[in-house]
Amino acid sequence: MASKCKCPPPGAPEWVMTYGDMMSLLLTFFILLLSLSEIKKEDEWKAVVEEVKKSFGMKGGGGRLPTDNDPALTLVKILETVQNQQRKQQHTSNTDDPGMSGRDQRVTTIRPGDYIPMGGLITFQPGLADLSDVAKRKIRSFIEQEEFDIRGTNYIIQLRGHAATAEADLLGGTGRDLWDLSYERAKAVMEFLVSDEIGLNPEQVRLIGAADREPLKKQAYSSTQRQINRRVEVMVSDNVIKDHSVTQAKTSW
Repeated sequence: MASKCKCPPPGAPEWVMTYGDMMSLLLTFFILLLSLSEIKKEDEWKAVVEEVKKSFGMKGGGGRLPTDNDPALTLVKILETVQNQQRKQQHTSNTDDPGMSGRDQRVTTIRPGDYIPMGGLITFQPGLADLSDVAKRKIRSFIEQEEFDIRGTNYIIQLRGHAATAEADLLGGTGRDLWDLSYERAKAVMEFLVSDEIGLNPEQVRLIGAADREPLKKQAYSSTQRQINRRVEVMVSDNVIKDHSVTQAKTSW
């Protein structure tokens, strides 16, 4: 006589729960990959990646609680995000000359290294190194923005002064050349930044005069077109004064 088949115990076996959890996680993972594959814009892609990092709350193998002021987002990364958002916007002139038109109206500056531009271009009148009231208002406006406010920090700031080739004719007989003019422009911006009105730490500032070696518009035939070549660029670094001092001490004899 055949033995009766024993009925299995009631309920699902334990391995089914683990299997179900694993399949759910795999499904979620593949949906995430599919959604990311549809992102074509660089700034949107970076925003999604940062949000995913914050959601997991993991970095470098250690756990941390995600916060609104994420310490992993350094000043340079914040400025890069702002630059991505403003990349397709034209720079606003800070002189009274009429604006430029045409395909060269948008200026995009890409520089290697740790320094990235902030706050747009500070332009000057031909042959002059004096900051106009319009230029001062522009500096005040971007310094007072929360994402650009570098007051009270130790980040190294580089001011790159530039001149237009045609300005050499205006300097005849003054004993100065384009190197002097570009440096004087950078120094004028520095003096305003470290003044009581702005209050930047003088030890943060580094000055560079580039003369006419880095024109943004090479084929410029009028004063208005050469305006963006008569400029100072404000560049910010992720390096701080203390780190720079330690590096200098290690490399000194």
